[in-house]
Amino acid sequence: MAAPGYLLVLGHSIDPAKMVAYGQALPPIYQKFGGFYLGIGGPGRGVELIEGAWFDHSMVLARFASKADIPKFWWSPEYTQAKELRKGAGTFNVFAIGGNAHEAPMGQPSFMVSIYRAFDAAKMAELNAQEDAKLSGRGVHKIAQAMFSEVECLEGDLKDFDFRIFAFPTQASATSYWNESSTVEFRQSRAKAAGVNTFLVAGLPRKA
Repeated sequence: MAAPGYLLVLGHSIDPAKMVAYGQALPPIYQKFGGFYLGIGGPGRGVELIEGAWFDHSMVLARFASKADIPKFWWSPEYTQAKELRKGAGTFNVFAIGGNAHEAPMGQPSFMVSIYRAFDAAKMAELNAQEDAKLSGRGVHKIAQAMFSEVECLEGDLKDFDFRIFAFPTQASATSYWNESSTVEFRQSRAKAAGVNTFLVAGLPRKA
C-alpha cells in the first residue's frame, strides 16, 4: 500500500470574495481525486505562526492516497477551471509532499508544520533527530519530512526549503509541547542552524 501524500498550500490572499468562491468550488474536485482537508485556515482562523516571520500567511493541508495522486488533482481540467476563480486573489506556494506509514489521528488533531532552510545541514539533521526523540511516546506522529529536492513544487517561487509535519492528538498537546522549557531551549539552538517558520494548524474534526 502506497504511503499517503500531502498537498501543502502556503498563501497570502488579498481578495477574500474571490477566495470564498474558489473555496466553494473545490470539495467535489477533492472528492473525485480522493483528497480531503486535514486543516485549513489563516491567521486567527485556525492557523497560528509560532516561529518565524511569515505572519500573514494562510495554509491548507490536505491528504491524498499517494503523492502521485496530487498532480492528477492539480492538473485536472476540473481544478484548472476552478483555479481561475482565484486569479489575482493573492500569491500561493503549493507543494506535493510524500508521507510515511504514520497517519493523522482521528478526532480533532493539530498539525505542526515547519518550513526551513538550513544554514548548517549537519547540525540541523542532528537537531531534527533530537526533536524526533523528544516527541516519541507522546502520541505524536511525524507524518512527513522532506528535503526540497524530494518535493514537487506545483505553484510559486519559494525554493530550497525543507519540510517537517507532525500530527499532535490535540491543539492543547501541541501548545504544551511548544511552551516547555526544554523546547524553548531546543528552538534557540535550532535558530542558529536554520531559518525556520513553524505553523500550528488546527485540524478539522474526523471520525473513524
